[in-house]
Amino acid sequence: MWELVLIGLIGGAVTGVSPCILPVLPVVLVVSGGDRRRPFAVALGIAVSFAAITLLGTVVLSALGLPGGVLRWVGIALLVAVGVGMIVPAVGELLERPFSRLRMPGWIDRRTRTGGGAGGFGVGLALGAVYVPCAGPVLAAVTVAGATGDIGWGTVALTVAFAVGACSPLLFFALAGNRIGQRAAVVRRHRTAVTRVAGAVVLLLAVALAADAPARLQRALPDWTAGVQRAFTDDAGVRRALGRVTGGHGADGDPGQGGAEGGSLDACRSASPDELRDCGPAPAFRGLEGWFNTDAPVDPRSPGGGTPGTGPAHVTLVDFWAYACINCQRANTHLTALSDRYRAHGLTVVGVHAPEYPFEQEAGNVRAAARDAGITYPVAQDNSFATWRAYGNRYWPAHYLVDHAGTVRQVHEGEGAYAETERLVRALIREADPGARLPAPVEPGGADGDDAARGGATGTSEAGAGTSGTAGTGGADRLTGGRNPETYLGAERSRFHTDHGHTAGTHSFPTDVPEPRRPRYTLTGDWRIDGQSVTPTGPAGLLLGVRGRIVQVVASGSGTLRTTLPDGSTRNIPVPSTPGSVDLVSGPTVTEGTLRLDVPEGVTLYSFTFG
Repeated sequence: MWELVLIGLIGGAVTGVSPCILPVLPVVLVVSGGDRRRPFAVALGIAVSFAAITLLGTVVLSALGLPGGVLRWVGIALLVAVGVGMIVPAVGELLERPFSRLRMPGWIDRRTRTGGGAGGFGVGLALGAVYVPCAGPVLAAVTVAGATGDIGWGTVALTVAFAVGACSPLLFFALAGNRIGQRAAVVRRHRTAVTRVAGAVVLLLAVALAADAPARLQRALPDWTAGVQRAFTDDAGVRRALGRVTGGHGADGDPGQGGAEGGSLDACRSASPDELRDCGPAPAFRGLEGWFNTDAPVDPRSPGGGTPGTGPAHVTLVDFWAYACINCQRANTHLTALSDRYRAHGLTVVGVHAPEYPFEQEAGNVRAAARDAGITYPVAQDNSFATWRAYGNRYWPAHYLVDHAGTVRQVHEGEGAYAETERLVRALIREADPGARLPAPVEPGGADGDDAARGGATGTSEAGAGTSGTAGTGGADRLTGGRNPETYLGAERSRFHTDHGHTAGTHSFPTDVPEPRRPRYTLTGDWRIDGQSVTPTGPAGLLLGVRGRIVQVVASGSGTLRTTLPDGSTRNIPVPSTPGSVDLVSGPTVTEGTLRLDVPEGVTLYSFTFG
């Protein structure tokens, strides 16, 4: 029990300093002024409301036959009432009257030794109904237990501890707001006006929440606590404890070690996401309902073409998500692009929507969120968390990459690893259909090893990369039909640089250099070289010995590339806002000679591809 309390406190505290507290933070600051007990009352109200709704909201609403969105809208309505009460004192007194009879916990009374702060408890209750912290395995365990009605004392202890941990940072800000109000003379002199301004802030938050405006801010901010949370929840002891709460058991009987049919899934969770692995057979989908964007339910275990080479490629990416989860919203952008690029080549992305909050159970809400996010791949609702449990899932978001034979080959939890996942998708499509001709990658660095073998760096003999004539292109020409092989620019794979590679760091290269021979390239000017990319730090250029009908550079950032072709013609090409491939040359005739690329600061280059 005490182990769960400690896990809940730490997990909640990490969540409490994440970007997800930002929507309620201004209100916590402005409503905590006045009585010294008020900050404690506000924080206590948030903790009580959040814990009760998270643990019991789904069960209670289901028993009453009410839609899942009721609690959220009740919370928004309460915020409106609180805001009006702060602007109109008579309304405020009426709203605080029921709470004025409540006795605050003794430790608060001893700490403050004043009276009259219980009204803040009602404000906290309203805020707790709309508080949506960032999801992690601790909150996921509580949510799954609450949604399935599998609530024991361990679940209650974990929930209360998580709520206390998550609200502790909010208490700090509430105390800060209270102290400012007590010490600032201008606040004391104009307390009525300040209270009315605070009421306006509360009303603005209510309107913003109704319009889902805070989510846009959260999507734009990185989750600076993700690494800490991942390190904490990846601990074996933490996983076992949370597994006992959710009732999940792996094939080996150890709680939290993967789905019942996927004994190797847990080993793949902790493995690097950049390699294909045998993670066992994909667990069957269970209890899914409300399918849309598809004519029939999808089964990742059904092979699309039997054995490799005998039919169309069939690769499935199973993504667990929740539409209010900010991390999921950021990841969905990449998954949607991946689905759009490879759907015609055999990839099926399946969104398994597992609700983090009661309002996310509503089919209409899920469909609207998917439409707004541009999601066109199949989506199903896992309101019972049956499929979640079958996969032993722990995170929003998390995805499972399944090959044509129904075997899970990659597991990734959280955001990131987009290029690594795309490389594995391409490899699995070619594994099922060796003759597949795939489009350019979506993500910078998303090309797979077979891209190199069909025209990339991996298919070129390292020993054959000479420095005179056409620099060691004999082996590459046989593989690529005479065009350049894929050319990586970062320090990890810069084999075609004229100096046979370069090291990571900041460098100043000469600007008066001889033209490199194909397939070599030369950097000129000031560059910062990273493992997989190069970025100008001042005036910079690149010379490339080239042969091909199509020349693309994988780039990101903001700026305009200036290209000078072998015939002396020039072209200015803006870098698109979405990172990806930029066409430098595209035509029916072969371009051969030296291509010059002038690159401005603010643009990052990853690799060249050729066709």
